[in-house]
Amino acid sequence: MPSSEIPSSARAGQQVPSWRARVAVVAAGMSAFFTMYATQGLLPSLRSVFHAGVAELSLTITFTTLAVALAAPFSGSVSDRFGRKRVLVLSVTALAATTLLAASAGSLHALLAWRLLQGLCIPGIFTAIVAYIGEEWPAGQVPAVTALYISGCVAGGFLGRFIAGLATALWDWQAAFLVLGLVNAGFIPLVAWGLPRSSRFRPSSSLRASLAGLPRHLRNPLLLGSYAIGFGILFSQVCTFTYIGFHLSEAPYDLSLRQISMLFTVYLVGMLVTPVAGRLAWRFGQRRVFSYAVACSSLGMGLTLLPSLPLIVLGLTLSSAGVFIAQSMATSQVPGFAREARSSAVGLYVMCYYFGGSVGAFVPSVVWLHAGWPGCVALVLLVQALIGVAALRIWPARGSAQQVVHQPQGQPQQA
Repeated sequence: MPSSEIPSSARAGQQVPSWRARVAVVAAGMSAFFTMYATQGLLPSLRSVFHAGVAELSLTITFTTLAVALAAPFSGSVSDRFGRKRVLVLSVTALAATTLLAASAGSLHALLAWRLLQGLCIPGIFTAIVAYIGEEWPAGQVPAVTALYISGCVAGGFLGRFIAGLATALWDWQAAFLVLGLVNAGFIPLVAWGLPRSSRFRPSSSLRASLAGLPRHLRNPLLLGSYAIGFGILFSQVCTFTYIGFHLSEAPYDLSLRQISMLFTVYLVGMLVTPVAGRLAWRFGQRRVFSYAVACSSLGMGLTLLPSLPLIVLGLTLSSAGVFIAQSMATSQVPGFAREARSSAVGLYVMCYYFGGSVGAFVPSVVWLHAGWPGCVALVLLVQALIGVAALRIWPARGSAQQVVHQPQGQPQQA
């Protein structure tokens, strides 16, 4: 029986993983996001190092996220075939190695090549850990554990940006990648020893069989809507934190690299709100919590248009909190919406999510050149309005995704 088709009654009696497994879940999230956007806060500084424009420098983010998007569906299929933990440990190890090697880059083109390779390593972490959570924890605990994973992503995203900015300010950008690579290597034993061997995983008969599930996912309207929502979530976040650095490095703010790096402390609010959001989702439903999260993020974006720096920081805090809650809700929905080949379904979600990040890093550069920060804010608000409407129209009003997909086919979904 495929792992995604394990009856709820059987899952309810399974042994719950220990606290060490939860620590490993957090470590997996941290490892991926630790280097994903490491150059985001460095862009104003890299502009003088490489003598490149905004659009060219944004490629240090786009190359990584685009590689993630392209590799994600195949990483999910590999995980379906060879196992969650095996793929996860190998991916974390490869990511640490490519991060260390990125410090050897002597030009922007070389840095872009290493950033591309980093992106190819990351999807194995996302797809494997999300599928592992969906299989190894009881269905009622999946939203909360997924929120814990998102908290790890939040912590990694903040620490990666902060450490990269601090190391660059103290030494140079190559030293930043050396430090990031060493810290990322420290996550390997946490993941390898913390996660128990899968007890509910059932491998697909072949890699081809797992890949064959991809077209079926694309015929699932619940998944298609979630994929579009994921695109919009990361588009908003990457656009915001890529171009706010340029905005605040100019007059009248003239923030330094170290001060811009400190802005990423607003990410820490995500560590507080996402576990709470997981519990609220079980009580009120993912769709309602998602709607409030989008409203919170939109309010925060509006505040960044005000001239006061403290209000801009408050706006970024609200925006980040909303985005992380929204991502937690969307991520926890996807495994339950998939009727089979769960990891490859997550892989497609990751592909769309990071394709949105790639577009959010590069395309708004045109808006920035013509309309500055207000134009970028307007673009983000438009995208957030669209994903809010999509969730209201597509996702079930109450109940978890697990309850939706285990209904007999042919019966209407519960609203």
